[in-house]
Amino acid sequence: MRLVRFAGGMLFAVASLAGANAQQSTYSRAIPPSLRGPFVSDPAVVMLLDCPTAACDGQLNFARLMQARSPKTAAGQNPFNLPVAAKILATVESDLTDVRVAAGATEGQLNPHFLTDLGSRVELVGAINRMDRQFIKDPTVGLTHAQLGCGEVSLIYRFSYSIRDGKQASRLPVTLNMVFPALPSRSVTRSVDCADIAQRWLDEGSKPPGRTPQQEAADLLDKAHGPLAYIDGRDLIRLELNMQAYRKGASSDDTDFGTAAAYLIRVFKWDPRLKLFLPEFLRDQIDRTKVLCSASDTETVCAEKQKRRKRLVRHLSRPDVMASIDKGTLEVPYDFGVLATRALSISPGGLQRSANQPYWKALTPSEEVISDDEIAAAMASARAAGVAFSFVKSVEDFRTRLNETSCTGCHQTRAIAGFHFPGADRPETPAVNAVLLPGSPQFYGDQPRRQEIVTRMAKRLRRRLSEYELATSYSARPMNRFAENLRDTQLVGGWGGACIMPAALPATQRQWMCREELGLTCTQLFTSANDPNVGTCIPSGRAEVGDPLQRGNVVTAAYGLDKYTRTAPVSPDQRIPASVLPSPPPAGNAYYGAHQEFYEGNDASTDYAERRDALTGGFPAGMLRLSECIGLPPEATCGLIASSGFNSCIGRLASDPTYTIGTCFSNFTSYAGIRACNAATPCRDDYICVMPMGYTPATAQQSFADRATLLASSPYFQQVNKRPYDPNDFGQKSPDAAWIARDDQRGLCIPPYFVFQFRSDGHPAPPELVPPTTATFSRSRSSD
Repeated sequence: MRLVRFAGGMLFAVASLAGANAQQSTYSRAIPPSLRGPFVSDPAVVMLLDCPTAACDGQLNFARLMQARSPKTAAGQNPFNLPVAAKILATVESDLTDVRVAAGATEGQLNPHFLTDLGSRVELVGAINRMDRQFIKDPTVGLTHAQLGCGEVSLIYRFSYSIRDGKQASRLPVTLNMVFPALPSRSVTRSVDCADIAQRWLDEGSKPPGRTPQQEAADLLDKAHGPLAYIDGRDLIRLELNMQAYRKGASSDDTDFGTAAAYLIRVFKWDPRLKLFLPEFLRDQIDRTKVLCSASDTETVCAEKQKRRKRLVRHLSRPDVMASIDKGTLEVPYDFGVLATRALSISPGGLQRSANQPYWKALTPSEEVISDDEIAAAMASARAAGVAFSFVKSVEDFRTRLNETSCTGCHQTRAIAGFHFPGADRPETPAVNAVLLPGSPQFYGDQPRRQEIVTRMAKRLRRRLSEYELATSYSARPMNRFAENLRDTQLVGGWGGACIMPAALPATQRQWMCREELGLTCTQLFTSANDPNVGTCIPSGRAEVGDPLQRGNVVTAAYGLDKYTRTAPVSPDQRIPASVLPSPPPAGNAYYGAHQEFYEGNDASTDYAERRDALTGGFPAGMLRLSECIGLPPEATCGLIASSGFNSCIGRLASDPTYTIGTCFSNFTSYAGIRACNAATPCRDDYICVMPMGYTPATAQQSFADRATLLASSPYFQQVNKRPYDPNDFGQKSPDAAWIARDDQRGLCIPPYFVFQFRSDGHPAPPELVPPTTATFSRSRSSD
């Protein structure tokens, strides 16, 4: 990976795609060494940890680990049918129904029985070192003092399905996190301590490149040196589920954010006495209904809620607690009766959405968990008591810090559609439905901090790290002190990164500026009282493919009721006017402005431009792209993007078995010049980095010809669009020789809901099968 500076100050991480690097996988090119911290995410390696044989009996296989918590039951069962998981099953099915009914989104969504569907699979996608989480002090999990001081390790899984004889397969927008103590229990091994575990992670990360996936998997599980060698189901602490409960497309989204998706977060903790996984409180996720009165409350109930709120505010105002909030290590006591057992985060929009902020700065005192005056008084008292704040300076900083300690605030900040680690797709996954980067920009930007903590822990035998040493960055941006570590990336002040508007810098501790040497300036894409003064770094005085094209205002009528209104550019409808697009475009090409709000248009028009605009929307803050893969600038690459008929095709999947995901992506996509991405040069907020098409200099011409032949002869295009395929339409020209010669295997930035596996809607219902007497759980590898 090398950095190249182009005219205008643009800086891009570019893979050296010829010569030695030609042997690298697309995945390994996408994540430079500087961002490879204490985690395992290479899909080729992960697959071997999970499913190395046809029996799918890998050491980190989900069913195998769950079976350890139910050793007296017969192996081979779906873990969610085990008695230990009874509460998980009932809770998830009830939650999905409740949330969808409340949102009016009950049709065509994720099957509420997906946990036990016979066609479902649970696939490992990553192993994450979280030894930085040693500030969690839950005394009820039965861990020793040494284990509590060593942090955690997370195994991340994705749900998938394969039905209709494997013709219909996809992952689902659901992640499951199995959490273990980083230090194994003495029932698993007595031969290691916390420093040893930390050193194992460091040794693994320092091994030279060139190992095969088989060698890497063997090293990770090696009893003598492997960091994952002692992961054992008997140590499983809790299960964390993050599920897209529903999604509304642009055409049915009345908020004008371009779409609306809700993510349901649940945690289930192992109860060693009852031998069950039970619903657990969410760390620092305040249940607003427990501290704020509603119109239906009696005086007695309201008085009790007010009492809880005052107790919470008193606790948050203590100098020692204020210091922990400053460091990002807050832990609200479970016995206060204010924590939620489930949370719902909303995408897109991040912290512009009031529903993602438990400590929202409300319009009226009746909707406010903690007021500005209470925060200001607490900060003054803390300073008087000798607390030296490192991360907060203003009331606004403090409120942001509070919100980011919650599940909803964290999961919707610099994330990927509600996830921070959805995982990369396995090698056999069709590129049209595959994710390139396993982690979010927040995840990669946090790796230098996590690596530093693991390094420190490897040198300490007994003394725990201080809160300052464990301090976390704001979710939106890595700590400035790691800027030099990340200099060769765009993660700190680079394109698409978070920044603070210049006028607000004197009042805040968040000194987030854009990199002037790259020609970037801080611009607010959304203005609102919910996340004031936060902007996005974009080019000044020039245009780049991928740039936002819209500015808008978010107004909140009440908690959770947010509405977007565009303020620029002015247009008679929802489209981006051609007059605001850059000029001139590359020879033989044309710029196009994708927009956020839904535009109906006329898909039966014979005018190419008018037809292309019909039934469009869903690009947060708009996005500049090129209509063809001709004359592409360095920040752009060629990709296939959804076009006329795509959503109609997706709509047929549920009822017509002759249509598959592959049908929709093969017949209803068009070439376009799109923003390229990798871990060092991530997408903007609310976009995802997906797999490239895979065209190479040796295959590009044949791949183009094969696609053209398919479209000319396929019946699907005619059936859906009610017209024959037209090779003269936008996006049907062959990628030019210059792009083909690049062998450009960078990913593509597109809205996540254009990727089928990130939509809870549109997936076909599983066939109604009568399970056998002893329900079997297939451990076989998914065909997605």
